[in-house]
Amino acid sequence: MPDFSYLYIMIDERAYELLCCQLGLANEEKAGLRKQNKELIARLESIEESNRENSKNLIDTINDLKDTIEKQSTTVEHYRKEMELMRKQLEAKDEVNRMLANEISNLRLQLEDSRKHRFGRTSEQRKLLNNRNLDKSALHKSEYDGSDRKDDDNDKADGNETGSSTISGSTPAQNIQPSRRKETAPRAVKTKLKVDKVVVHEVDEYYTLPEGGRFMNRNGMPDVWEYRVIEHVRAHNVEHVYKVARVKLADGTFVSTMEHPLKKLGGIFSPELLARLLCLKYDFSMPENRQIRLLAREGIHISNTTLNSYIHNGIAKLKEFMEDVFKGFVQQAEYLMVDETTELVGIETKEGKAYRRKYLWAFFAKHMKMVYYHYNNGSRSSDVAKSFLEHFMGTLSTDGYTVYRMFDGEDSKVLHIGCWTHCRRLWVDALPSDRTAMEIIDSIGDMFMNEDLFRTMKLSGEQIKGKRRKLTGPILESIHHKVVMMMQDAKIMANELMRKAVNYTLNQWKSLRNILKDGAAEISNNLCEQRMKPVKLLLKNCMNIGSEDAAENSAFIFSLIESCKLNGIDPQDYLKHLFECILHGKDCDKKALLPCFYKPEC
Repeated sequence: MPDFSYLYIMIDERAYELLCCQLGLANEEKAGLRKQNKELIARLESIEESNRENSKNLIDTINDLKDTIEKQSTTVEHYRKEMELMRKQLEAKDEVNRMLANEISNLRLQLEDSRKHRFGRTSEQRKLLNNRNLDKSALHKSEYDGSDRKDDDNDKADGNETGSSTISGSTPAQNIQPSRRKETAPRAVKTKLKVDKVVVHEVDEYYTLPEGGRFMNRNGMPDVWEYRVIEHVRAHNVEHVYKVARVKLADGTFVSTMEHPLKKLGGIFSPELLARLLCLKYDFSMPENRQIRLLAREGIHISNTTLNSYIHNGIAKLKEFMEDVFKGFVQQAEYLMVDETTELVGIETKEGKAYRRKYLWAFFAKHMKMVYYHYNNGSRSSDVAKSFLEHFMGTLSTDGYTVYRMFDGEDSKVLHIGCWTHCRRLWVDALPSDRTAMEIIDSIGDMFMNEDLFRTMKLSGEQIKGKRRKLTGPILESIHHKVVMMMQDAKIMANELMRKAVNYTLNQWKSLRNILKDGAAEISNNLCEQRMKPVKLLLKNCMNIGSEDAAENSAFIFSLIESCKLNGIDPQDYLKHLFECILHGKDCDKKALLPCFYKPEC
């Protein structure tokens, strides 16, 4: 039997080699697959990285587009608001132009009527012209010419009326061209010269007929030309000496049978002379040393101490007599304008007498024509305003002093109105450094022009309120929008003066906008500031106001004198009457003695 073992061994070796070869090929294939796998993984990672970068860039692009869209939307909204404000302003200006055109038309009719009245031949012709003009004026009537108000001048229709007669049944007292002149304190009315005695010099005793001359005759009588010469006779002094018998009482003391007639006034000056001295100092700002020189020229020699004592004793009597009634009446006003100013007051210190800056308050009741000066230890704190206005529930006009912000609260019973003049001053100060301030200044000027027009038309408070909402409201919206945009501008806010104007306007905006809520209130506090001029003038001439007591006294006497001037009353005659009431113990109605109610004949 053949031996196949060798053959088996050969087959096994061949199979092993074949297997090894196949294994090598498999390993090479496996290595190629691993390489391909790594390449695929690398490509996949590259693709993922690229996708991440593309996604990030896409997101950034989308965010940029969103920001751009938002900015464009804001810009579009800004322009839309500006266009809306400009539209409202244009409508308001059209309204003002229409009002002015109506005023011009009425003025032309009034001028035509005046000419016809002046050059007409008879009263009958004037009546016909009035009737004819009545039809013309009816065509030009509008809601602004006061046609809804009654007028008492309708009854004045006789033939002797001059060109000042009315065109129609309702007097267009408001038909006057509006003026940019600001409202000032009322001036003294020009009156006829008060003459105590008239001396008439007749022709035959006063003239010598020139040679060759003859009298001109008219209706058989000399044609006389007269002129006047005013002669001032200085007042003379009369000293009254009262001889009073002395009486010895049972207890051994001595008394007089009659007290000093001027004991209640605290001096020897009569009510008339004392009133004159008070007016010289507090109305004409004449210091006491000048009064002493003036009295000396008139034969009255008195020391500075004595004069000062008489003056302040007299004021103290007036305070005791009238202050409570005066102060209480002003506190009951529905509308007050408030301001404060400084004055130098002498106080006693350890080192001696020194002068310190103290504050004087003015509470001006515009509609009552009364002003009360308040000196509360010279303080400027909020306690002064709180105590004086404790029960006040009306409208209050002030400047931007921070104390007044306590009336801006939601629970406040006071309608606080800010001063647009103070606001405008800040923008005027900023104008040289930034011309954009002119936009605000022009808008504020339009507001004041509207107020001049309302004042010219003599509208009521309720009518002014309606006109302000219609004409001034768009101006206020425009100002607020512009100021808010300025605040967001870093370049503008870098300017200190502009920043101050912007911050003041926004901080005071609530009170500044409150002018739309009360048509009877002023948009400026200037009228109250003008009440401080007499105080400043006296301080300028006298250098200081005196002691604390003198400051208290001067505050009240200023209240009386300035209120008299507001009501067209002679302060000297008024003070004389008050002194006589004190002196004679008259049972007077003190409320009727207030300057706004006072009648000289009472």
